[in-house]
Amino acid sequence: MTATIQTEARYPAFIERYAFDISRFAIEVVGMTPTDQQIELFEAVSPQGSRTTVRSGHGTGKSRGIAVMTLWHLLCYVKSNTLITAPKIEQVRNVAWKEIADVLDLIRDKGAQPWIYEHVKFEAERIYIQHYKETWFVIAKTAPRGNPENLAGMHRDWYLIIADEASGIPDPNYGVLTGALTDSRNRILLQSQPTRPAGFFYDTHHRLAKENGGVWVSLHMDSHDSPLVSKAFIEEKRQEYTEEEFTIKVRGEFPESREGYLLGRQEAEACIGRQVLRETDRYGILLSCDVGAGEYRDKSIAIVALVSGQGDFGPDARRVQVVGVPIRSNTRKLQDFAGLVFTEACELENVTTLIDAGGMGIAVCQHLETLGLPEVVRVKWGNPCFNKRNKERFFNLRAQAMVCAARAAKEGRLGIVDGPWKKELLDQMSRTPYHFDEKARYVMERKEDMRAAGIPSPDLFDAIAFLFLEGVHYMICEGQGQLGGGVMASVKSQARGLFAHLRQSEPADRKNGEV
Repeated sequence: MTATIQTEARYPAFIERYAFDISRFAIEVVGMTPTDQQIELFEAVSPQGSRTTVRSGHGTGKSRGIAVMTLWHLLCYVKSNTLITAPKIEQVRNVAWKEIADVLDLIRDKGAQPWIYEHVKFEAERIYIQHYKETWFVIAKTAPRGNPENLAGMHRDWYLIIADEASGIPDPNYGVLTGALTDSRNRILLQSQPTRPAGFFYDTHHRLAKENGGVWVSLHMDSHDSPLVSKAFIEEKRQEYTEEEFTIKVRGEFPESREGYLLGRQEAEACIGRQVLRETDRYGILLSCDVGAGEYRDKSIAIVALVSGQGDFGPDARRVQVVGVPIRSNTRKLQDFAGLVFTEACELENVTTLIDAGGMGIAVCQHLETLGLPEVVRVKWGNPCFNKRNKERFFNLRAQAMVCAARAAKEGRLGIVDGPWKKELLDQMSRTPYHFDEKARYVMERKEDMRAAGIPSPDLFDAIAFLFLEGVHYMICEGQGQLGGGVMASVKSQARGLFAHLRQSEPADRKNGEV
């Protein structure tokens, strides 16, 4: 029978050398060269009974740090237990478990104490010391929202809790987690990008921090200060991210705003009457349609816009000139709405028609396709993004489109013609709530939650946001080619031409913007 770790002659000296010095463990046992930020983290966690909380930007080595500390605690404390938790179990198994496996390989191949590797058993559900599977281990565990008690039941002399993506863990879970730290030797570490300026994780950096009389050692890891992050990467993210994203994901700081809306009223108002197409822009026409529920709660909307550019940042970022809202209908008859959309599309050169294909919108798509309308794009913005970068930034296509529309408004790339819908649209644009999830991705609040908070469905702003969706393309208007001199006059002329037929034959209520 293989000797146990406790009968290994070298083990007592191993404990004495490394049990209270994670940095030495990292350098000698793992064979790595920790950064100054990692050393600061290791020194904070090393003392018995430590309470450490870390807000961090990209690339500061926090995942590797978690792996090192996990194995340090497992190997240096007899019959210790370590719990790694996160908002979702996949985060632990896809990131933390992978990093731990990599660090184990380093211990075997590069470290000064490779013999210790043989005493560690790595499994999908548990990492443990050979011969002590039930008593000396590391496990991953999470609790669904509303069931924090799933994390209860852990008590040990040597017990370490590591909470990754801690900003996204529900606050009630922390009551259970900290309630298990009954021994003075127990430790806890929270690490996260600082995604929201509220909650327990936020409090550990403010009112519960040591400098404010609390018990938490609060650390800050800015990507700018990490030798693991290149200046080119930071500059790339400065261009790609919104200011709020950059604050969270690069600077590692909490966002300042507590309001939770994409746009302020003044930023929305600045879009009205603004000219955004430049003289050299080659543009196409998009007809964007948001299909309402058909029960008079929200309207079905069609807007027409001249569009140029691609992407959400850089010199070719998308520019959108909304030239009219010819249809605002709360009719229950989807075929009637489809007929109106078909009529509008037939009047427009090389138009691409975007239709909300969620729910009842699918019937409108089918009807338009039956009528033979070309270039109908079905919008399913509850789906995840396809582009890898967008997947990392946005929870789904709805978040991507609305955030990019709001960014265009802030950066002067969204212009909207004045009209009877102005107040309604401004109310919607300035009351679009969102939050960041545990991965620091934008998430738009559900419409059911908005309705419960007294916020109406943003049908007009939805239709505008469609114009910024990932993968929505347009055909160049061959007749106009490029806008020449007097750009604003050209756009106004385009708008008059597009909607002249409406003024000649529409019913009175439609002249006021309603159907």
